[in-house]
Amino acid sequence: MAQPNRDEVLALAAVFQALAGVGDLAEHGQHDSRRTLPCLQGLLGDYTGSVDDLFGGDEALDNGLRVMIAHLSQPTSMHLTRHLISVIQLERRLRGKRQRLGELADALHQAKERAQYFGQINHPNVINNLADIYARFISPMRPKILVQGNPQHLHNERVAAHVRALLLAAIRAAGLWQASGGGRARLVLGRRGVIARAEQMLRQT
Repeated sequence: MAQPNRDEVLALAAVFQALAGVGDLAEHGQHDSRRTLPCLQGLLGDYTGSVDDLFGGDEALDNGLRVMIAHLSQPTSMHLTRHLISVIQLERRLRGKRQRLGELADALHQAKERAQYFGQINHPNVINNLADIYARFISPMRPKILVQGNPQHLHNERVAAHVRALLLAAIRAAGLWQASGGGRARLVLGRRGVIARAEQMLRQT
């Protein structure tokens, strides 16, 4: 199996970084905006063929690279494993629904315009809009992502909205991962190559 390219590894790291943010929100009711903001930028940004440019490079996704290395080396979180599998499956099924995919792209374009109006991607109004997009386009699909954590936090509307926005960002990143050469075979047969490339990228940051 060919060694993974830079964009492929960065896109998968973006998936892990978004899902790590979901875990932080579910367990603690808060997140590190320095880590979640690049994920949202990747969701609403214009992809011009470079995952690196879309997310801001290694430094912006350093936490995702670390979480990915740890999880692919020795998985310890069943929640993260289930979320990763579900995100990959949902992205693949979404790709097969051309009309829904087009409508989702239009909705995200409107969300981008809203973010520009408010001057920031993580403005509550923008996050609520992204959560609504997730509810309309992703929630009706299967498998349904069941986020477990502290009920007190998950029942908080602000937290729930941010969780949905980050899940949407994870699905977007999974699509970029597939487009850059990633796939399930890579996770099963090529994990060592992904880990080695990610470690090399972290050393260079």
